[in-house]
Amino acid sequence: MATRSFTVSEDKTGRLWDTKTEECVGLLQGHKMYITTVCVSERYIFTGSADKTVRKWNLESGACIKVFLGHVSTVNRVICSGDLAFSSSYDKTVKCWHADTGECLRTFRGHRLSVTPLLLVSDSNRGAAFAVDMENNDDILISGSADSTAKSWGMNANECLVSYKGHTGAVVCLAVDGKGKSLFTGSTDATIRSWDLLTGAPIKTFKGHQAAIIQIQVVNKLMYSCSADHLAKCWVVEFGDCTRTYKGHKHTIINLLFQDGLLFTGSGDGTVKVYESKSGTCKRTFTGHLGAVNCFVVTSGRVYTGSHDGRLRIWDATKLRDDEDDIYNNVQENGVKK
Repeated sequence: MATRSFTVSEDKTGRLWDTKTEECVGLLQGHKMYITTVCVSERYIFTGSADKTVRKWNLESGACIKVFLGHVSTVNRVICSGDLAFSSSYDKTVKCWHADTGECLRTFRGHRLSVTPLLLVSDSNRGAAFAVDMENNDDILISGSADSTAKSWGMNANECLVSYKGHTGAVVCLAVDGKGKSLFTGSTDATIRSWDLLTGAPIKTFKGHQAAIIQIQVVNKLMYSCSADHLAKCWVVEFGDCTRTYKGHKHTIINLLFQDGLLFTGSGDGTVKVYESKSGTCKRTFTGHLGAVNCFVVTSGRVYTGSHDGRLRIWDATKLRDDEDDIYNNVQENGVKK
């Protein structure tokens, strides 16, 4: 499966691509409205849609295996781990599903507005095996909401464990440190906050962005963030200091990725930029999309970018010097989302 890529679109479909031949090898049809989110596990593809459903697809053939019913509004996010899948919705709830049977095992209620970001802090990160048995599962699920809060949930009960309160805008992104002890939340109030994961006690507030935080990534002692202010920043987690600002984009930075000393950013200006993380120097700009870059993946010396212009592009990232090394430019025009 290393030669496969997967996209979902506003045209209600998903597509499997062979990255060697650049051909579509599977069409995922069944959703009645646009697809909002996708999660790929070792065995399945899960998609969520504005049609209120989650669908499970065969990773090889693209055939729909099961439809998960229960949400009463748009599904905003799907994540999966082991034999469990989780979905958040505009209906203010989060649901936990058995990935094989499609049974809804838990519905987590407590948020007052739409729920989008989800993060599973697995018990396996703390030295224990992942448990499918819900009654003996110590994993913690974190959800973020437009109600300005994040909440943590235990797998063996429907009740909220901790509410993380302090933001004055929607919580739109989540991250944890490597030890699973601190939670980081990014908000439309232009701040990032850190919390004690288990108690909910506030630790620090990271201020410096001038508009909504879009995504955060914690790497050892550093945290990277991107924002609607067109900037990305690097922070020292312990002290809350901003040590680097990455400039150059002309629109909201939608996604970022730190990898091997480089920071990749995708933006509403239709470009992906690659920065040297320590110096902040822009090493490369991938230019060619005619719409926002909604997502990207960096693997095996290539960058795969999906855009609102409906195209999936593949770029050579081995040398990181010349712009516009667009290798393939001819993939599906219907608002690729993921």
